[in-house]
Amino acid sequence: MSLVSVSTAAYDGYGFDVILASLARCGVRNVEIAFIEGYVEAFTDEDLSKRYAAELREEMQRHGQQCHYFSGHIDLGQQDAPQRLEARCRFAAELGAKHVITNAASLTVSEQFLAHAGELAAIAGHHGVRILLENPGNRDPNLLDRAAHIEPLLAQLDSDVFGINFDVGNLLSHCPDLDPLADGLQALSQADHFHIKPCRVVPDGYDFTPLGEGDIDDACLVRHLDARNVPFSLELPFRLHRDLDAQPWRDNSPLTLDHIERQLKQSLAWMSDILS
Repeated sequence: MSLVSVSTAAYDGYGFDVILASLARCGVRNVEIAFIEGYVEAFTDEDLSKRYAAELREEMQRHGQQCHYFSGHIDLGQQDAPQRLEARCRFAAELGAKHVITNAASLTVSEQFLAHAGELAAIAGHHGVRILLENPGNRDPNLLDRAAHIEPLLAQLDSDVFGINFDVGNLLSHCPDLDPLADGLQALSQADHFHIKPCRVVPDGYDFTPLGEGDIDDACLVRHLDARNVPFSLELPFRLHRDLDAQPWRDNSPLTLDHIERQLKQSLAWMSDILS
């Protein structure tokens, strides 16, 4: 089986002491630590300290867990991207992760991203991590919107440092006229890692669901990932929604821990059945 992680985004609103213990109860050993603006409760770059990373790493070790992938999405075309990426790469390295997942750049600042791509690569290389660029879900035109954009984007970057994290769930809201499964399968041979994020169209926008309940054929995608031994994470942001314009919003209060665990266990059982 491919390496499968579970993102902590499912537990938005809870502390990591609660999150990691809950994941352990659900049998999760590979954890994708997520600090994603708009997806989880507010934080600052100062929160991503070496001391905090060491505490999280020790907590994971107590539960027999490890972190291979760190999600810390920012727009790498912004003026302060090198400083912000530095904080994320340092934090990921302290966690023991070898990959930092982020967005590339919106088209409005894409030239700035390409201009300082060398500096960004040097930062990642210094910390011994790779940068995995992810397609967004908010309909803001990006350097990486779909599978067809992967090859021309990577051709402009250092392939030793930059790779792709492809999120098929984001396609549903970001490219509503596209067949998300077909585009995801097109990306299979070009991506280092995938996010499996089941979601469905609802009257007021988009909701995120347990595996097996979304509008994308995640079963087909998971089988292909497993057959090719492509690693992936289950990103299940149950508290998150998108409106009709694909802009994210979150429920006012965190979901109950029992509710999250039921939906996560349901998703893990579904995946096990699919792969068996």
